[in-house]
Amino acid sequence: MPWADNNLQMAIGKSSRFDFDLLADKYDSWYESAKGRMYDRLEKKAISRYLPPDAKGKKLLEVGCGTGHWSGFFSEHGFEVVGVDVSERMIDMAKSKNIPNVSFQVADGYSLPFPDETFDVTAAITTLEFVRDAKAVIREMVRCTRKPGGRLLIGVLNELARLNRNRKQRPESPYAKARLFSPSQLKQLLEPYGRVHTVITGFVPNQTVLLPLTPLFDAIGRFLHIPYGAFIAAEVKL
Repeated sequence: MPWADNNLQMAIGKSSRFDFDLLADKYDSWYESAKGRMYDRLEKKAISRYLPPDAKGKKLLEVGCGTGHWSGFFSEHGFEVVGVDVSERMIDMAKSKNIPNVSFQVADGYSLPFPDETFDVTAAITTLEFVRDAKAVIREMVRCTRKPGGRLLIGVLNELARLNRNRKQRPESPYAKARLFSPSQLKQLLEPYGRVHTVITGFVPNQTVLLPLTPLFDAIGRFLHIPYGAFIAAEVKL
């Protein structure tokens, strides 16, 4: 339907810094590389720290779900997941995976199509960097989350990390248009809604030969509270 296509493109132009329709077919290739698998492992370990011990029957909304990579992770932990993304091609890819206990739909984070306090957990993993107004998206996420007792889960690319600074130097990549966050900036964004807990991870060596030592490097980085890991995980209990 031309009308629907036009409205989708208007939504992308309004809310997203990059048209992820262009990357949908190859988005998951990052997770198939040795380095991508290592980052994925560390990021999921960090987010797992903030997941409730028993998620059975709990509802989770993932904003900016992309191809459903993280939606599957949340489903494996027992959540009933709804994944939304402004990119229609990303949603098509996500639906094609037939992930159990997950439904997907095209929706804009600025105007989520759900009643107030619908979800126990609302998550956004590497999403806020690519929206034009992160504060507005967070407000919508908070509106859709149960209070008291619900929680926000946020994962962002760390502005202080060399990896992410290098990514922004590539003009053809989506990172060139991203608005990255430092740990202090992320806390400032989330503090209006409650106490913010964060962990910085993603201390992955650049040399492939050193990848097996990543768990050691990451443990040292977290123990010493080094602020330069590639990924920041955050939780706010509402």
